[in-house]
Amino acid sequence: MARTRITTAWSFALLVLLALEARCAEPKRVLMLHAFNYTFPATSLIADAARKRLLEHSPNSIEIDAEFLDLARNTDTPHKLRAAAFIRDKYGQRPPDLVMTLGSAALPFLVAYRDMLFPNVPVVFTSISPQSYDALQPPPDVTGIVTQFDLAKTLSLAERLQPEAQRLVVVAGSGETDRRWHPVAREVVENYQRKFETTYLFGLPYSEIADRLSNLSRDTIVIVLTVFADSEGKTFIPAQVAADLSALSAAPVYGPYDTFIGKGAVGGFVETFESVGVAAADLAIELLKETSPTMLPPRTNPGQHYRVDYRAMQRWGLKERDLPPGTAVMFKQPTIWDEHRGIALAGLFVVGLQAVLLSALLIQRRRKMRFENLLLASEERMTFAAAATNIGLWQLDRDTNKLWATEHCRTLFGISKDVPLTREALLATVHPDDAEIAGRSMQRSLETEQASSSDVRIVLPDNGVRWIRMRARRYPRHNGRSRHLGGIFVDVTDQKLAEAEAALQRQEIAHLMRVSVLGELSGSIAHEINQPLTAILSNAQAALHLLGQKSPDLEEIRDALQDIVHEDNRAGEVIHRLRHLLKKGERKLESVNINDLVTSTAALLHSELIGREIGIRLDLENRLFLTSGDSVQLQQVLLNLVMNGMDAMASTPVDQRHILISTRGMESGSVEVRVIDRGHGIRPLENGRLFEPFYTTKEHGLGLGLAICSTIIQAHGGRLTLVNHRDGGVIAMFSLPSREARAS
Repeated sequence: MARTRITTAWSFALLVLLALEARCAEPKRVLMLHAFNYTFPATSLIADAARKRLLEHSPNSIEIDAEFLDLARNTDTPHKLRAAAFIRDKYGQRPPDLVMTLGSAALPFLVAYRDMLFPNVPVVFTSISPQSYDALQPPPDVTGIVTQFDLAKTLSLAERLQPEAQRLVVVAGSGETDRRWHPVAREVVENYQRKFETTYLFGLPYSEIADRLSNLSRDTIVIVLTVFADSEGKTFIPAQVAADLSALSAAPVYGPYDTFIGKGAVGGFVETFESVGVAAADLAIELLKETSPTMLPPRTNPGQHYRVDYRAMQRWGLKERDLPPGTAVMFKQPTIWDEHRGIALAGLFVVGLQAVLLSALLIQRRRKMRFENLLLASEERMTFAAAATNIGLWQLDRDTNKLWATEHCRTLFGISKDVPLTREALLATVHPDDAEIAGRSMQRSLETEQASSSDVRIVLPDNGVRWIRMRARRYPRHNGRSRHLGGIFVDVTDQKLAEAEAALQRQEIAHLMRVSVLGELSGSIAHEINQPLTAILSNAQAALHLLGQKSPDLEEIRDALQDIVHEDNRAGEVIHRLRHLLKKGERKLESVNINDLVTSTAALLHSELIGREIGIRLDLENRLFLTSGDSVQLQQVLLNLVMNGMDAMASTPVDQRHILISTRGMESGSVEVRVIDRGHGIRPLENGRLFEPFYTTKEHGLGLGLAICSTIIQAHGGRLTLVNHRDGGVIAMFSLPSREARAS
């Protein structure tokens, strides 16, 4: 009996193992429910991608069936009942292990008839909007991919490609899916940051939609949503509708569906239906592994991005550079460079290598030929070439003090033919003030192998002056230190005259700019002088009145006369400052107190600042900042910078108009002066060009002010810069070396 029970137990266990093995060997069955018929490309693309993913990545063997509900053309309840009964009879004896719905209408159908069809079979849905999912409230074992269209980004793409567009037309049909788009589209357009003249072609006959689109103006954006049916009950395929409307529309067409691209629409912010199928298949694989559906909540497809049809962009003349970064450009023919980049790079490398080798050979050949020509050139030919270019050649042996020089050196130095051409004879013609420079230049050349150059004046026999540039260099020797000097003499008289004339012209232009600035300030200056004159007149009349009394008050008369003296000094100071700025002459080096210069400039502009309702504040470091320079030119720089700041604040609110002038000592020993305004600042297009001569941002400006100011500051050993202030306006700052730093 015991042996019989053991045998029975082993037999039962064997049967269970065989049943489990048979169950594991049995393929998993997946039923794909298409909401529409097989002609709808969207659901077909999702199904193909999901089928491929399931067959390639599922650990179990898969059997996939498909049924087409045709709910776009047949929306009545009897048709749905017939379809449900057909599916129940077909799969009732052997239900699938998982159901996948394709298309927006398939999930509502399955939820409505699930008890009749597959009450306990897990479901993976696709193409369901968040609103539809919330409205259905499906059971926990229903999960899938929520499609969340971002219509605002599609509109943003259209706006970037058509920045001049003023009108917007939105098209949607009358079907159940079409009507879901109506409130969504209105909300997106109404909340969009840019307002268009918008027309909604919702719930119209297809013929009227086509007629309206064919008569649009070119500056219109057309967005086509879904048209499953029109108001006359005719049914359509949305992708074909998008293709037909794109062909007849008089303006570019956009849409949020990937199936619209490639059929005439420009593009949109879309998710590819292939990516939806892949995401849904990954969920299905998890469920087929016996994972609980409650552990896999619905998710969105992260594969959304901008996609455009290059051919449609070419048709409408839209620019690829206006596309958002990362946009996928479809149907663009690759260039030869794109197709054969590797071969082209290899060819370019070979050609480049050959060019380098050929260049090296040509350079080597050129060097060889030049060396041969130098060896064959005669001394006579060399001296003739030097004389033709007004250059004298020379060589000096320091051991023997013997000088060799070309005959043209006599002409340059004004030495007659009967005088021996020696070093002493040459140096005797040098201007006494430049004799030390000439001697030091030759001595420096002997001490180092580096060439030296110096410009000296030559006194000619007729007492004329000629400028000669002396270039000298010591010849190196391999067996010891060389004592030979050689070089050239170049006549640079014309260059020096041109430099002097240019300097004079710069002084004239700077003077004219000062006169121009004072001309702009003429009204304010007149007001500044009229104030003390008016005070003088008032005090004089008061003194005369007091003197006419029987017992005049001498104390009051003394006060009136003191006021007259004070106001007279005040008027005289204004006139002195004006004469100081108006006078002409060469740049004069003198000791300049920077803080005093700032204070006097602010006083000169006092009335102009009041007239323009601009406040000024001085933040001067309590130190003695002295620099060596021309006070007139430095004050011209300050005047120009403050006037620029005042002009820049013409449109600034009155309560924000103010200028800050500050001075600070730097670690390098220099002093930094800053002029800060609250104007419009430096625009990007102006940056880098402000110091160009004749470039101006003012309506009546000459474009010379900042160029002259920069030249003046550089001549004083400093630098002028302009940058935007972080709180608005411009910081104009220049640094000047202090007298101590300049001396060191």
